[in-house]
Amino acid sequence: MMIKNVAVYCRVSTDEQKKFGISVKDQKNSLTRYCKQNNYKIYDYYIDEGISAGSISKRKALVKLLKNLDNIDLILFTKLDRFSRNVKDANDLLVILDEHNVAFRAIDEEDIDVSTADGRFIFNLKVNLAEHERKKDSERINRVNKYKYEVSKTVCTGKIPYGYKISKDKKMIIDEEKSKHIEELFDYYLKTNNLNDTTRWFSETYVKRSLRMIKHYLNDSSYIGIFKTTSGLILDDFCEAIIDEETFNKVQKSLERNVKRSRPDPSRKRHNAEPYIFSGLLKCPKCGCSLSGKVNTTLAHYYRCRKHEMKVCEYKKCISEKDIEKYVLNNIKTVLEKAKLNIDNINRNNSNTIINIDNIKNKINKLTNLYMNDLVDIDYYKLEYSDLQRQLSSAKEHNSNQPKINKEDIDRINNLLTTDFLSLYDTFDNLEKRRLWASIIDYIIVNDKNDLEIVVY
Repeated sequence: MMIKNVAVYCRVSTDEQKKFGISVKDQKNSLTRYCKQNNYKIYDYYIDEGISAGSISKRKALVKLLKNLDNIDLILFTKLDRFSRNVKDANDLLVILDEHNVAFRAIDEEDIDVSTADGRFIFNLKVNLAEHERKKDSERINRVNKYKYEVSKTVCTGKIPYGYKISKDKKMIIDEEKSKHIEELFDYYLKTNNLNDTTRWFSETYVKRSLRMIKHYLNDSSYIGIFKTTSGLILDDFCEAIIDEETFNKVQKSLERNVKRSRPDPSRKRHNAEPYIFSGLLKCPKCGCSLSGKVNTTLAHYYRCRKHEMKVCEYKKCISEKDIEKYVLNNIKTVLEKAKLNIDNINRNNSNTIINIDNIKNKINKLTNLYMNDLVDIDYYKLEYSDLQRQLSSAKEHNSNQPKINKEDIDRINNLLTTDFLSLYDTFDNLEKRRLWASIIDYIIVNDKNDLEIVVY
């Protein structure tokens, strides 16, 4: 293939810059010299600086490059790990490049030629090793960060909640001025009980913020000293509290209650302002469409198929909310018991059929280490590696076909069956009833008032 246009790709992560002194400038200079020596015309430079090789989607320059493949004949980079350190991504890239008849080359690694079987093998081997190294680096960084958070109680990022600042010793301490903004924010919301008004007030008084951000502030447990890291760690007494727990809990309860209720429309002849108990849960048995809530002449709630109203579904029944409620109350315990029995059966079957993928991956890593240390020859490695890859693909396909059970769902069903959660049902208003059923029921197929198919989470 005659090379006309070449895309030059450079990448370096922040950690690599600090640890190894790798720079985009050096990569760019080396690749430019290579193009001049080979009389290649550079179509464009694509540079991802401060970006890791963990995922394609996070590398904006690479994503842009892939959109321009019709104008490119060859992609150049210095080493393979600049292009990808993820086995799946690397092979996905190969498919995309093959489809556009675009070649690629690592100028410092001339042994990679993906047009041959041996070349593809070497390619996969090197990407495997790069991915292994990346994961080891990630584990090390996570261990260091975990220690900093839990033991030293120091922050590992520049992103901290509004109202705090980072001290010289990397502690999260109160910003005296901004912390007062947060105190007043909580007080203002409790006075107004209105998120829109609170957002408007905060934006006009202090800093412009969206409603979503203000709600995030009001939900942030950092303000009572409980810090949540991006990796999911929850750390008590991590920082000094700005808000007392009583105020914080009042705001959380108020936010939970702050659900918009429909207001009566004076132009409508019939209206029942009470929320519909089964809104969003009911499905038509004929077309699968959601049933919509209506009111009859006595202002009682009922449901009917939306598509029937548009004359595209034959299901014309109108089912009373009271009838649905009665059926659900009488049958929900039985439905939950059946769901628990089904989960137990699935767990028993899964325990016998799930293949341990980690064991296969560990064998691949051990085999790779043996080869890299010259303890096995290339022929043996290739044979064993191919067999383990087949086992891995087969295991993934097998496991993906097994029913998945969420532990939270199991715990919730067990709790519902061991507690008399219906004992207070009659004291609930319609909104509280709706929240209860929405937390238990995925959907209900309404065949008739005495024939409902209830599906729980």
